Amino acid sequence: FIYNMAESKKELRKEVQARLEAQSSADRARRSLVIQDKLWGLPAFQKADFVFFFVSMPEEVDTNGMIDRALASGKRVAVPCAHLREKKLFFCEITDRQSQLKPGLCGILEPDRALVKEVPAREAQCVIVPGVVFDKKKCRIGHGAGFYDRFLAQVDPKTPKVGLAYSFQVMIKDLPQEVHDVALDELITD
Repeated sequence: FIYNMAESKKELRKEVQARLEAQSSADRARRSLVIQDKLWGLPAFQKADFVFFFVSMPEEVDTNGMIDRALASGKRVAVPCAHLREKKLFFCEITDRQSQLKPGLCGILEPDRALVKEVPAREAQCVIVPGVVFDKKKCRIGHGAGFYDRFLAQVDPKTPKVGLAYSFQVMIKDLPQEVHDVALDELITD
């Protein structure tokens, strides 16, 4: 048996994505609130004045309320813009989620570049990271384009990287890892 990393990542991603999409909106909302409360209790998050959040897609842990709460509590917040041709993410600081975000790549909300400015990765004091599948070692598999791995490689290694996931997204077995994959410092689940 030859272990095919690409095939197994693809299968895992497909299996977990199906579970994400099958979840009811009520379950998603309830679980997201549990995760939000745990995030607020995390010392690394509490200490951070400038947090880089992902903007959630409909099936992911809902970060919209988290972004609003962080802004209301006086934290600075940046969210990603995708540069498709270069296959990279860059983050822009926002002060109001509702007025400064518009649909971007794949319909994901991202900052209206006319309203916000880009922030260097080194300014992040905590990075909230999405993923499709995670393991107990805090490794992750994203959607497969490598945007976050490339971005996380630019972040100061001492900056806490926190994944948010529903408990069913966390595998018992270790995930297949590649050289460019960046492990997280924390993983918060419901």
